[in-house]
Amino acid sequence: MKNALIIIVMFFMFYPFSLFCQEAKKGSVPPQKFNIGDFNYTSENRRDPFEPVYLAKVKNSKEATSLKRGYELEELKLVGILKTDKAKFAMMEDMQGKGMMFKKGDKLNNNLWVADVVDGRVILAYRLKNDIKNINIDIPKK
Repeated sequence: MKNALIIIVMFFMFYPFSLFCQEAKKGSVPPQKFNIGDFNYTSENRRDPFEPVYLAKVKNSKEATSLKRGYELEELKLVGILKTDKAKFAMMEDMQGKGMMFKKGDKLNNNLWVADVVDGRVILAYRLKNDIKNINIDIPKK
């Protein structure tokens, strides 16, 4: 008898709550499914999401391409050699103090290019009457 009384009391105690929940369910609008139709994605004029952002900025920058063209040998000073796992870079400075990096094959101007970057020096090449000449530039000692 005592158990039945507890069950009845609990029933009336939670009954209004259960009615309220059912009314809320009845009155609520079910969530709408999104209908976006046909969706086409094109990556045209978008950067590669797997490429670092700074690298994409350098590639798209017109300034970066203009830095590596149009320098004479007298305008540049070899500052250092940067060695990575895959390549070596020649760090050079122009007369205004702007630093730039050149790797093997980069052109300084139409006739002058970097033939090779080795430890402690850079080998530049230029064409003179269908003959290719080399210039060795060492890092200046302090």
